[in-house]
Amino acid sequence: MSNYSTASSHLTARSSCRGVPTVCWCGGEITTFTSKTKDNPYRRFYRCVMGVKEKTEDHLFQWVDEALLEEIRMVELEHNRLIEEVKDLKKSVMDNMEFQNVMQIMVKEEIKASIEKELIGAKEKMQNLGREMVKSTMTKVGVVVVVVGTVAWLCGKLI
Repeated sequence: MSNYSTASSHLTARSSCRGVPTVCWCGGEITTFTSKTKDNPYRRFYRCVMGVKEKTEDHLFQWVDEALLEEIRMVELEHNRLIEEVKDLKKSVMDNMEFQNVMQIMVKEEIKASIEKELIGAKEKMQNLGREMVKSTMTKVGVVVVVVGTVAWLCGKLI
């Protein structure tokens, strides 16, 4: 019994095909024929060319209408899978865009804070330079006043 089931499953694996077949399990070319039997008159089927030549039943045989229905179901499953994949990608892109917008706002705020800090520092430096210039100018004016006063005193003594 196990021998029979092994042979049967071997033949099933060899002859089974999902969708529209392209080659037989043996690698042989597939072609279509039209049934001339009483049970399936004019019904089209796929058949392995080698199987026809050798007149053996273990090569591919599949009804065209059943193969096309299987193919349509497979395409529909793939279509649905692709729709889900596109939805997932769209969500991922939207999440990424939202994240980038948040990051852009954060970077703008950081840059603004950094610029404001630098401006405050520059303003303080300018104020310090202004004070130093005023001190320097006052010192120079004081020295000039002392020099002029000394010169005037000396001139008054000499005259």
